[in-house]
Amino acid sequence: MATLTVRPIGIRDLTGFRALQRIPLGLGDGGAPVGPMGAGVLASLPVTRRYWRGYIATASQGLRAAVEIQPEPRDYRWVVAALAAGPESVPEQSELLVDVWEALLIAAIRAAGASGAKRLHACAPLDGPALEALLRANFTIYAYQTTLAASGVGPGALNGTVIREQEPSDAWALQQLYQRATPQPVQFAEAFTTNHWDVGRRAAWRVRGFLVERDHQAVAYCRVTSRGHQHVVDVLALPGEAGLLRELVPQALARSGAGENDEVWVGVPDYHSEYISHLEAVGFAVTGRQARMVRYTAVPVRTSQARPLPLVPEVGERLSARLPSYSTTGTTPPADGVTSGTLTV
Repeated sequence: MATLTVRPIGIRDLTGFRALQRIPLGLGDGGAPVGPMGAGVLASLPVTRRYWRGYIATASQGLRAAVEIQPEPRDYRWVVAALAAGPESVPEQSELLVDVWEALLIAAIRAAGASGAKRLHACAPLDGPALEALLRANFTIYAYQTTLAASGVGPGALNGTVIREQEPSDAWALQQLYQRATPQPVQFAEAFTTNHWDVGRRAAWRVRGFLVERDHQAVAYCRVTSRGHQHVVDVLALPGEAGLLRELVPQALARSGAGENDEVWVGVPDYHSEYISHLEAVGFAVTGRQARMVRYTAVPVRTSQARPLPLVPEVGERLSARLPSYSTTGTTPPADGVTSGTLTV
């Protein structure tokens, strides 16, 4: 038996962190891919931890595994960007690896709740230990998606369609488009508000949005999240309007500065499967399948220690549905999710 310690990543961990093999889990949730060194630096510096978090599991033999987190405070959620492990852990010790990843995810869940996040999201491949670790940490699958990738998507040709760049005042219209095009159970799981549609600079990423309107309503939308020569595309269209993506997506990428050899990814959920043929027509190819997952956190609630009083609903802070809570007058999870336990290694 050896003690396994889970703690936030530090500067001294960067060398070992870079050598880990990573499984990306954030595709389709608006996060641009980040290399292992970039993720380690962002997570280890106090000034950038608001944009990226990292937790590592260490044992007497050295660094074992890690989880990378992208906080999105506007949506009160954290996105699990990647799980990582040493080369010796995959796949020979897959059962142990699942246990270690589960401990890392639980630490991240506790830290997310202490930071005010209400949900964690992830997109996991349908085969492999990452999905099993997420399920053990009580993540729930709420949708499945197909991932597509392209290299060098051309600007395309305009057939009279007017495409304009997103403005700050478009957030409400895009929220309405999302609600009209997305099944209600998915809306409950994602819980997006108008803040989700904001564009601009986010740490090392540049986010731009483009839309097509008809009768003063948004009918199709494309958001491009870019970092260097890598881009993640999020698309949305009303039922029957998916054909607009053939013009909208290439134009959005061209106006966002995507080069001929840049890497582009997009995740298409099954309830929008009609998008796939139109994306393939402009150069995308199917690369795999993923499960979209959500996990609710505990919400910290401050209670009075003076004397017991009956709770008045109009005065007490209302908690979100389906969320457990813990009192700040008792023992609470540490803010950085520092935990320890014993595992056979």
